[in-house]
Amino acid sequence: MTRVRMRASRTLVVFLILSLGVVLLITAKNRKPATPLPTGRILPDAPTAQTPDKLAPDKLAPNKLAPLLVLATNIAAPTTAPTTAPTAIAPTPLPAVAVVPTTQPAPMPDIVITRARTPLLDARAKLATDPLAVQRILNDELLSGHLAGPELDEARDLLGKAGEQLVFSPRPFRDDPHATTYTIQPGDRLVKIAAGFNVTSDLLSRINAISDPRRIKPGQQLKAIRGPFHAVVTKSRFSMDIYLGAPGGVGSTFITSYRVGLGKDDSTPAGSWKAAGKLKNPVYYSPRGEGIIAADDPKNPLGEFWIGLAGIDGSALGKSSYGIHGTIDPDSIGRTESMGCIRMRNEDAAIVYELLVEGKSTIVVRE
Repeated sequence: MTRVRMRASRTLVVFLILSLGVVLLITAKNRKPATPLPTGRILPDAPTAQTPDKLAPDKLAPNKLAPLLVLATNIAAPTTAPTTAPTAIAPTPLPAVAVVPTTQPAPMPDIVITRARTPLLDARAKLATDPLAVQRILNDELLSGHLAGPELDEARDLLGKAGEQLVFSPRPFRDDPHATTYTIQPGDRLVKIAAGFNVTSDLLSRINAISDPRRIKPGQQLKAIRGPFHAVVTKSRFSMDIYLGAPGGVGSTFITSYRVGLGKDDSTPAGSWKAAGKLKNPVYYSPRGEGIIAADDPKNPLGEFWIGLAGIDGSALGKSSYGIHGTIDPDSIGRTESMGCIRMRNEDAAIVYELLVEGKSTIVVRE
């Protein structure tokens, strides 16, 4: 490149720089000073309402043309901006507020504390409507020895009340393994029917409200119990428990219980006995030298019923002259005042007399 060209190029560059300076100076003079912000951050200059490609004529120097070069900062935005900048508002501090979750936790289900069901609770609830269920619930508990103290006493009481309905009422209960119905046939006698079920005719008369056993009729329905009944006397408790099935063993069913009096000086032998001779209104032959006391004599200590005992096992083996009977001294029940016999209240002795069968019922005496 020749020197002439280099000088021309330099001249052109200087001219462009000067032109640019002039344009910047004119633009700065035409701008309005920005309104100072009271507080807050500094905002950029707001654009003016002037059209970016035209300058006001009164701001131009006379006889001067507007420059052809337009700075990019003078280009207007697509929409008209406000002539004054917005005033920055100092933020007001908010009070502290606890943040509440937008979703509530699922409510906890109500906790219901229920008392565990026990055999006694179940039996108590069913006594009025289902005595057979009471017998099924409590009989095994009683025989297994799981109960003691007040629970044992309550179980025996509940079973006794169930037995009153199952055995001594005329109502038969479906699925009762110890009871059934019998239709009297021509030529039947109540004694014969009772023998077929291993019970006494007195018991069948009581259950079926028969006042005269000679007046039963063919076709008549009877409730019958499958016997025989057995008794267990516990000396420490002064009690006599009545069972169907083996006396207090596996397969036996508790029916009811009675209080008894026993022999003085532990004179009631423990062991097993068989029911022997039975007597109503017995005559008393005193071993104490009192002589013979007639059946209806108020001094007769036997009451109105006598069930003889024949010893077959244990300390009772081979013994006789012992028996189960009523008493003229009810205060002796629960005490040891007899000469070795088992005393009962007269009303209780009457029922036991109807339950036990000669030669078939066993009486076990335990310590």
